[in-house]
Amino acid sequence: MSCNVFIHFGGDCREALEFYASVFRLEAPEITTYGGAPGGSAPEDSDRVLYAMLPIAGSRMMFSDCPSSFPINKGNNIAISLGFDDKDEIRRVFTELSEGGEVHMPLGETFFSELFCMFTDKFGITWQIS
Repeated sequence: MSCNVFIHFGGDCREALEFYASVFRLEAPEITTYGGAPGGSAPEDSDRVLYAMLPIAGSRMMFSDCPSSFPINKGNNIAISLGFDDKDEIRRVFTELSEGGEVHMPLGETFFSELFCMFTDKFGITWQIS
């Protein structure tokens, strides 16, 4: 299992990535845009960052812009991202951790993961599990 931080932005993710890469003396990361993802995106989101990763201090810091239809409030733009090798464990953790919370993306297959979900738990913490 791994635990990483996923930070969401409201359209300025590229700027943040450049800043963090500079501060931590890292090469610019590969960027996947919403427009470059399978299935496409809304035209206004095509240039937004869907995913990028920087290895900061031994951890995978992941970054994305939310779609323009999903407003960002500073403070709720960070998610804890858990990675599992065991699908049954993903299902168990999702079921237990999301109870009483709000599911944003139900557990299912995506183009980047066999099982993925995103939800906010009953304490207001956002989780992404794959």
